[in-house]
Amino acid sequence: MRADDRSTAPVRELSQGVAQEVRTASRARHARGRGAARRWMTPERTVVFGLGLLVLVVHDVGYALGQPFWVDEAWVAVTTRFPLAQLPAITSSTPIGWSMVLRVFTVGGDQTSRLLPLAFAGAAVVVAYWFARGLGWRSRDASVIAALLSGFGVLLVPAMLVRNDLKQYTADAFMALLILAVTSRVERTWSRRRLIELSAVVSGGMFVSHTAVFVGAAAFGALCLVEFARRSWGRLVETVVAGAGAAVLMVGIYVAFDARSVVPGLTAYWSKYYLPLGDGVRASMHFVAARFDGGSRFFGLGPTWLMLTLLVVGLVTIFRLGRPATSLAVVALWPGLLVVSALKKYPFLDVRTSTFLFVVTVVVAAMGVAGLYAFFRPRLKGAVSIALVALAVGAFGINAHPYMRSHSIGTENVRDQARYVAGNAAPDDVILVNLSSNWGFGYYWPIGHPSRVANDVVLQGYEAYFPDQQRIVVARDRDVAAIAEALTEARARASEHPGAQIWLIRTHVAAFEQESWETVLTEEGLTAVPVGNDGLSVVQVS
Repeated sequence: MRADDRSTAPVRELSQGVAQEVRTASRARHARGRGAARRWMTPERTVVFGLGLLVLVVHDVGYALGQPFWVDEAWVAVTTRFPLAQLPAITSSTPIGWSMVLRVFTVGGDQTSRLLPLAFAGAAVVVAYWFARGLGWRSRDASVIAALLSGFGVLLVPAMLVRNDLKQYTADAFMALLILAVTSRVERTWSRRRLIELSAVVSGGMFVSHTAVFVGAAAFGALCLVEFARRSWGRLVETVVAGAGAAVLMVGIYVAFDARSVVPGLTAYWSKYYLPLGDGVRASMHFVAARFDGGSRFFGLGPTWLMLTLLVVGLVTIFRLGRPATSLAVVALWPGLLVVSALKKYPFLDVRTSTFLFVVTVVVAAMGVAGLYAFFRPRLKGAVSIALVALAVGAFGINAHPYMRSHSIGTENVRDQARYVAGNAAPDDVILVNLSSNWGFGYYWPIGHPSRVANDVVLQGYEAYFPDQQRIVVARDRDVAAIAEALTEARARASEHPGAQIWLIRTHVAAFEQESWETVLTEEGLTAVPVGNDGLSVVQVS
């Protein structure tokens, strides 16, 4: 060995030793990570997450991703094409947090954003399982049965199965269950930390669900009532403080982002779903009965008497398991929603806006079945109790079957109209878009980016247009005067270029609007020639 080799040998040995230690530490970290993952992902949690993923089976995902947005979805989708800074002004009645998350799921020109409601639907299944599992059952088998029934209930409740559209209603269901689950945790282990968690969930839930205010108010109100009845003054004060903090935050979120979307036209739109308290008791009772009659099938619980029976049994079960505030919060939801309906602030038992109420009812009914199982288990043979559960699952599955993989999205194809015109119209041709198509056209039009202009005619308060593309004209209303004005403008622009045509993009055309178009075209001596079967037509102006 040369002298220089002998002098560097200790250095080489040290570096090799350090490298070996680094490799050993790295392997140890990876091993610990794999071990932690295995410990966290227990067989039960694997089953629960698998249950949540079944939303991709009971919903026709291919259909949802392929069907064009119809008008009620289009004004939600088009928000993703505007700068993020404009979101508070354009989110309309959609919660701003939900609209922000929507951008993560959106691929321009496609319907991938419909995966967001499905994601919340799957999350609601998981939370329902967690809620029921941690309710304090006295036996493990009753706990597991309650959790599985609740998870399957949320998965298969018809009100959720028809939720394939680009709306926040599955987020409403998720937040309602989450608030109730956290309320149950507060009752199980009382602490200020638990109250702060509930306050954070309720107020933060407002970003993705407006109905979090109803469930949150019911939860805090129920907790206060229980502590008052127990004369637990210290806990009552803590609950009042936590609830007040949540209320302040919710009011701030409402004023900052939601208040501007509450317009008189929206109240008029939901008029049939407001309790007519001023018309007397008989009219109010008829209203409630009619709403139950119209929405009972979306519970999936069979006849109304059976649904109410299971609901009561579920509430009693939750109460007897040491969760009185959780039970009372669910009870309070019904009269509370009737009150806000009578005040014309929120529609009662509409299948869309009350999705969360359908889901909560089904989960409580599932707990009622589990409660019956727990009651009869010591008194009857095991096979009889299990048969009871199997009968409930089978009956619910039969009621849910017609709604599985349902194709419930409105059929309005502004997408293919916009794409056809983009590929086939001459550069000098004019494009005339009817009012209801403006948001869908703004989302699907592949050239440039839309801007917005105020329009009080629509509940959203604005319409989308393309100021840099003068050949695109958007009608400002659906009546004869507005259509005539838009057609006159389109005709004037087309006349500047001999041979130019006017492409009419129209969807969601009501009968009176169709009559307006026919009247205006006849008066102008023009004929709209259909192109394909999607509603597109073309007008020759020379």
